[in-house]
Amino acid sequence: MTTLTQRFPRQEGDGISHQQWEVDLAAAHRVGRWSGRTPHRLTREVTEMAEHFPRWILTVGAGRQRVTCSACGGMLVFDRGLRCVACQRPYKPRKLPAQTSLAWFGLLPPVGIDGLTRLRQGLIAAPPAQHLVGRRDGIGHYLLVPLLAHCAQGFPASPVRVVYLPAFFKIRGMPADKPAHAYHMLGDGTMCLFAEGQWRRNMTCREVLQQRAYPHVIKLLNYADGKRDAFAIVS
Repeated sequence: MTTLTQRFPRQEGDGISHQQWEVDLAAAHRVGRWSGRTPHRLTREVTEMAEHFPRWILTVGAGRQRVTCSACGGMLVFDRGLRCVACQRPYKPRKLPAQTSLAWFGLLPPVGIDGLTRLRQGLIAAPPAQHLVGRRDGIGHYLLVPLLAHCAQGFPASPVRVVYLPAFFKIRGMPADKPAHAYHMLGDGTMCLFAEGQWRRNMTCREVLQQRAYPHVIKLLNYADGKRDAFAIVS
């Protein structure tokens, strides 16, 4: 297997330090239990994510949430097995909740918000929890949206499932978090990204995030801004 180094930021006084580890891919493979049970697919996935989404962290999730440390609430990462990134407590895979899957957690690339006339000021004044707003020349004000991308048991025969955090739906004008064809949601924060028969087992998490999840975020923000035809636009 390839090697993948990840870093996690932590507050130390007035500054930020980073904890760094080499991802234990053998432990991740045991937790994943993907169809075919081959490590080669995991190698491909982490190689692509390291190149295109280098700050995303390989963790575990269940439902729309990350599975976190029962002692301190920290993120679980694959560092010499599965352990809490904060308190270093190790976790045995057999003690994880039912339906736990490998998942990637991170922030999407910037989404420009200056054109969102109804949402812009509210997002700048009070971004949703775990979302970030900034400003950059050439983009203007932008929003960084965190997502959880599940590669569940059965993957890659079954598709990547991409989930918004609950705070995203607290943005003013955002529709209800429920199944809806009008804005392509399956409920419980899950994006509807594939029509029946569209998923192909050679698609990777990186492709899903770039080609389908990122456009979904843009469309849903536009929908909340009053553009009810946002999901009729091909992107």
